[in-house]
Amino acid sequence: MVRHLDLRDAVAIYAGIILGSGVFLAPSAVAGATASPSGAILIWLAGAIVAGCGAACYAECAGRMPHNGGFFAFHREVYGPAVAFVGGWVSLLITYPASVAAIALVLAGYATQAAGWDGGERGLAAGALLAAGLLNVAGLRTGPRAQRVLTTVKVAAVLALALGVAAAGRGAISPPVEAPAAMPQAAGWLTAALAMLWSYDGWSDVTLVAGEIREPSRNLGRTVVLGTLLLFAVYAVVQVSVLVALPGGRAAASTRPFADAVTAVLGSGAGRAVSGLVVISTFGAIVGTVLTVSRLAAAMAGSGALPPAVGAVHPVLGTPARAVGLVTAAALVYVASASFREILAYFTFAVWIFYGLTAVALLRLRRRRIGEPVAWRAPLGALPPAVVLASGGVLVTSLVRESPGRAAIGGALLAAGFPVFVVLRRWGVVSRSR
Repeated sequence: MVRHLDLRDAVAIYAGIILGSGVFLAPSAVAGATASPSGAILIWLAGAIVAGCGAACYAECAGRMPHNGGFFAFHREVYGPAVAFVGGWVSLLITYPASVAAIALVLAGYATQAAGWDGGERGLAAGALLAAGLLNVAGLRTGPRAQRVLTTVKVAAVLALALGVAAAGRGAISPPVEAPAAMPQAAGWLTAALAMLWSYDGWSDVTLVAGEIREPSRNLGRTVVLGTLLLFAVYAVVQVSVLVALPGGRAAASTRPFADAVTAVLGSGAGRAVSGLVVISTFGAIVGTVLTVSRLAAAMAGSGALPPAVGAVHPVLGTPARAVGLVTAAALVYVASASFREILAYFTFAVWIFYGLTAVALLRLRRRRIGEPVAWRAPLGALPPAVVLASGGVLVTSLVRESPGRAAIGGALLAAGFPVFVVLRRWGVVSRSR
């Protein structure tokens, strides 16, 4: 693939994928953990630190191995083809399509509300996925250009509305309703952590297109720093606006916290505009995810982990059209068969295991001096990998305690990749070479 993505493209992809549905939903969970604006900002700051550390680990790995495929390339180098295949298997068939399908369902729910339709969410979600797939097939620059526009629009619009709500103050706020029953503190913090980390998730995805980024060793580091700071600013401003507009427990009780906050202060017309903004925001996340994950599929095909035909580049359009089709089709299956909550539960459990593997992989790449000299390193030595490992350990342990049945399913889905790898290698579908 041609190196056609500059720093602006990379930041737009990074922020555009992450800034999807979480900014419109997570403030209620954070408000359930603390009603203090300063406390809520600290929660989002903690998420930015975790995301920044994780993204920095991925960025340095990609700078050392500047090829498409991201973690698949890192894991293949450090752990061998079996572990890399299982990571790719789970990502292509479970985690990525599940997450993008969940985002598409949020898009469809807000779109039907804005249009006043009753039902049809799954059809609209499927349509959004197909549109994103077509954008990424149509031309090598079509997806990135769309991503620039969508990211710019949604960041500007979200900040404008949130700042407007915060500036209006409490004078325009209707009397608060009775606060909901208090949630146990541990459960409240776990819910807030899950929602906050869901909102920041996607910080690894830009490295999937490292082979198409100009000066990847330098620009990937800049991307994660600029992108993470931008996201923290957006989330913090939105959270403060929600707490200002929805006091007395209303923020924690709301299922549409940002839309309800805008409606309370700026009126029903502005509140309805939020639904359109959610559609733009989530569609941008879908476009970016399909763009990056299709490169994972193509990289796996290029290394012999999938049939070579999957990674074929279209002779006219210059895009990995079959890989885009595979990613889109997998997401459509989830839209047709699973609810948002089920998708989120399985996705969160599986993905943090691979984040931890990448954190360890970075330390091993450093020890082996792979790709040196490098133009950019994750700062503070071993601290970023340690933060990722500690955060992942706490989160996975909490999820196992909270939902042991779902954790068992997630573990089974991971383990299923190893026998599949053995069978496909015997059949010659997966290459025996490293």
